[in-house]
Amino acid sequence: MKKKVLLAGMSLLVMTMVCYGSFHKEKTESALLMENIEALAGGESHVPMHCVGFGTVDCPINHEKVKIVATGYSLEDLY
Repeated sequence: MKKKVLLAGMSLLVMTMVCYGSFHKEKTESALLMENIEALAGGESHVPMHCVGFGTVDCPINHEKVKIVATGYSLEDLY
């Protein structure tokens, strides 16, 4: 009788751990997916950009040929 109760308890414990692990994993993947979608949807319109010199690279601001296109990061979207 004790073996049956112990076996039932262990089975219940294993099933609980498996269900909790699979539920927690899906929630994490979903959160990561949403962060990626938000990052892609945000665009790059607020990123500071500077075009320097004369060369063969197209400047996205005025479409002239420049040597360097320097971009930075903006913290404006975080607040």
